[in-house]
Formats: sequence, C-alpha cells, structure tokens
Amino acid sequence: MSKLNQLLSELFDEEAHALGDDTPFAECSTWDSLKHVELVVGIEARFAIDLSAAEIGRLTCKRAAREVLTARGSQ
Repeated sequence: MSKLNQLLSELFDEEAHALGDDTPFAECSTWDSLKHVELVVGIEARFAIDLSAAEIGRLTCKRAAREVLTARGSQ
C-alpha cells in the first residue's frame, strides 16, 4: 500500500475503500475543514515536504494529491 493510500485509510476509515481516484474528498461523510488540515499535515509529515497554499488548495481527490506529490518528486 502506498504511503498516500495508507494515510487516506487512516483518515477515512471504512470509507477509504470506496474512494476512487476522482471521488472528491468532500463526498466522504467525515470530510470537513479539520480533515483537510489532517490530510495536509499527514502528507507533509510522511513525504517530508512543505506544501504551498496552491498545492493545499488542489488536494480535492486522490488523483490530485498524487499529482501534487509527483510534481514534487515524492510518491
């Protein structure tokens, strides 16, 4: 399991398996602004990067998160 998928599983528990690449995180019943902060902090910690405000704004689905990480040379 990739580090990103592991993080999403921890954040979304049982809903993580239903997350498609383009499923907006906002469609998860547990998604809120705190969950977004937890996602940002989790990505920054696991991948040892500091995300810019623009990158944080792009974290709307699994595919977008992978694209941000790929652009940064992480993943």
